[in-house]
Amino acid sequence: MQAVTRLYREARRRKVFRTGALYVVGAWLALQVADVTFPGFGIPESAIQALVWAAVLGFPVALAFGWLFEIGPGGIRRTPPAAGAAAEPQTLARRDYLILAAFAAIALVLVYRAAQEVRETPKDAAMARADVAGGEDGERLENSIAVLPFANISDDPANEYFCDGISEEILDQLSRLAGLNVIGRTSSFAFKGSDYGIDRISALLGVRYVLQGSVRKAGDQLRVSAQLLDAGGVQVWSESFDRQLRNIFEIQSEIAGAVAMTVASQVTPQPDTGHQPDLGAYEHYLTGRTLLHRRDSEHAREELQRAVEMDPEFAEAHAELAITQAFDGTPEAMDRARRSVQRALQLKPRLLRAQAAQGFLLAYGEPPDPAGAERVLREVLAQDPNMSDALNWLNSALSSQGREKEARQVLERAALIDPLHPAVALNLADRLLEEGQTNRAQHIYERLLEQPTPSPMAYFAVSGVYRSTGRLIELNATHKSLVLADPSFGNLFFLMLSYAVLGDWPQAESVNERLMRVTPQGPGRIVRRVMMPGFRGQTDVAVRRLREALEEQRLTIAELGREEKIIAGTHFARGGDYAAAIEALEPVVDVESPGSSVMPGGFSHGGHALAWGYLHTGADTKAARLLAAEARECSSARAAGRPSDSWDLYRCAETELLRGNIEQALSIFERAIDAGWRDYYLRERDPYWASVANDGRYRALMAKVKADVDRQRADVQRIDARDDFFAKLDAAIAAKATPGP
Repeated sequence: MQAVTRLYREARRRKVFRTGALYVVGAWLALQVADVTFPGFGIPESAIQALVWAAVLGFPVALAFGWLFEIGPGGIRRTPPAAGAAAEPQTLARRDYLILAAFAAIALVLVYRAAQEVRETPKDAAMARADVAGGEDGERLENSIAVLPFANISDDPANEYFCDGISEEILDQLSRLAGLNVIGRTSSFAFKGSDYGIDRISALLGVRYVLQGSVRKAGDQLRVSAQLLDAGGVQVWSESFDRQLRNIFEIQSEIAGAVAMTVASQVTPQPDTGHQPDLGAYEHYLTGRTLLHRRDSEHAREELQRAVEMDPEFAEAHAELAITQAFDGTPEAMDRARRSVQRALQLKPRLLRAQAAQGFLLAYGEPPDPAGAERVLREVLAQDPNMSDALNWLNSALSSQGREKEARQVLERAALIDPLHPAVALNLADRLLEEGQTNRAQHIYERLLEQPTPSPMAYFAVSGVYRSTGRLIELNATHKSLVLADPSFGNLFFLMLSYAVLGDWPQAESVNERLMRVTPQGPGRIVRRVMMPGFRGQTDVAVRRLREALEEQRLTIAELGREEKIIAGTHFARGGDYAAAIEALEPVVDVESPGSSVMPGGFSHGGHALAWGYLHTGADTKAARLLAAEARECSSARAAGRPSDSWDLYRCAETELLRGNIEQALSIFERAIDAGWRDYYLRERDPYWASVANDGRYRALMAKVKADVDRQRADVQRIDARDDFFAKLDAAIAAKATPGP
């Protein structure tokens, strides 16, 4: 205690506490100045953390300086020792100058590091935003703009479609202006009703400007307010329009013109000399077009049909009606679509949307005419390079002609213009996966999940990548997000599968119990009985339950659907009921292309199950033919230079195993594991692999997989305990079961 007291008195004599206090006050003032001035220079608040750390690290340096030296009228002097407390401060000796130099060097390093971090923070923030936006170089499109759906501030919620329509009309007018890159409607409207800030939206879409606004409609009076914001959310233009409803077309043109001149220094305007439709027909047209974008083709057709009935001269409505009819796909619907396109082009021969619909009909008609579709769609895109639908349809037309390189370039353009369009993004990501660019494909998938309400297609696509690359924690998290948004049969099934892959059988059973409770009847009435025993390798239980289900439903194997036959046949084969397996699978397995009988999830492969049945019933010739076709599919993929994911490699390994080529099977199996195959718990008791169960190489490979899966299972269990996931799942199920108001 006396030592502490002496140290305290000595520090007080040396004025260490005063030095520390002055340092703290100075550092606090510096941080206050930074807090006020940094935003004005575009430096985010996170940069202040660098100054805080510099101040903290500098504090002990200041205390050491206060202990050794004091500053007075004579400059810096050495503090005398306690024995000479009454003496004057000593002049500096040579070693004192060395100590001061060391202090100065430390201070310079701290200041330099802080300044460097402050300077780099804006760059880091920009790079982070660019990463979200998805471009490899992080650059935003020149002269680019996204038009967000205008907010409905009217008293009538039914005006929502009208507000969306105004936004889309402005977007369409901007799209036709040469010199502008206009983000497609699908991507822009993904943020409708979200709380995303402009900076985040502009980063996700990779644009420099964002247009937003509001609409108030009362009777025939209209007030439209619009504002143009830069990527950081700073307003660069705004205006309000108070007009009568009949002037809506003028307002849209005025807004488009003002925005175009602000965003791009030079644009080529195209005057609108077309027919101005009846306002009632126009509102049905806007509603129908919105429903079409939501893929609600049936109700979209009804609205658009009303529009053309109210105003037969409304060319745009005829064009959109044609697209809804074509989406139906039947020969009769395609004929109706052709008549609608013909009528639209009679009314307005240069209507690009009608021409694009014509290209769609050529690409997907019977017989298809991809060359004709290409010619029409290229003419459309020469005038409107921002029409993402036309780009996507052109991609299909080029692919049908075997011109994959050109198709890829078209997809790249479509992804720039409409980066959150599910069909465009997923088509491009699939191409990238075929080329072995897994990281970029995964980046595209994950960007789709960054939007406020991602489509289920995006969830399933990214989960497929996670599973094939062995990222089981991310796989489980993705299916949790999807099932909390929609606890349907399919989503619960894939969540259960994500737990089964981890070997977390209690959680998988828990999800299965909820799945059976939520959907006791309906689709999957047969296969739902066998899912869990099938995953766990309980083949005898699976076969018994299959037989019970068929008896209860009074069904024969022949009466099952295609997918049910594949799943049932696979379980019959593994369970030793080979005759039933052959009966189920022969009608649905293409002997020349058996890979088409692989079910989602990879567990049920009809081709291998049928070959297994043949091998155990003496039909060796049939089995050899089937497995040879499987081997050819694997060889052709290698010859074409297409990289195989872990599922494809495992399938090829299993093919060689069933053909009796053990060493080749194990070599391919090892490659599958290196690529991310992690289905240990689904395959540990698989009878297909029983012949190598005691092989040392096989056992070592399986042990390697098991160790990694167990590690990931432990992480998922910690996450579940922390987040109380199953309580959230039950709440989502209850909310879905409760009828709305």
